[in-house]
Amino acid sequence: MKRTSAAFAVVMLAVAFFAAAAWGIQSAMDTPPTLMSRVDHDRQWRAIDRHTREGLGACRASPEAMREACRARVRAEDRVAKADLDALYFGTVQAAARARDVRARASFDVARAGCLASEGPERTRCLAHARSEQAKVLASTKLAAT
Repeated sequence: MKRTSAAFAVVMLAVAFFAAAAWGIQSAMDTPPTLMSRVDHDRQWRAIDRHTREGLGACRASPEAMREACRARVRAEDRVAKADLDALYFGTVQAAARARDVRARASFDVARAGCLASEGPERTRCLAHARSEQAKVLASTKLAAT
């Protein structure tokens, strides 16, 4: 009888130990590998949003011809800043590659908006140059990611 209760106690102790270990491993797996706290990330994200709204408001005062280019520049800065913030927050290679990709696409959007403000054959040349620059930058970001 004593032997059975001792074996039962050892088994229950082992079960409790492994349950505690599993709980610790599970809680460690739920947290993302980050280089900053969630509160800091959210605070900086809101600051980026405020800066973007201020920039878009300033674009309203610009002349009609330059207004769309100004908006494209502000939106591109917003996307780049948020992608850089996410790359810092997550700290992964994938997030850094996404930030490079966003930066390349944002520079194209700004160049395209500037090209659309011009007229005639200059517009076509400008768009072709912007597309070729974007292709070069995207190709280099793909190579850097692999």
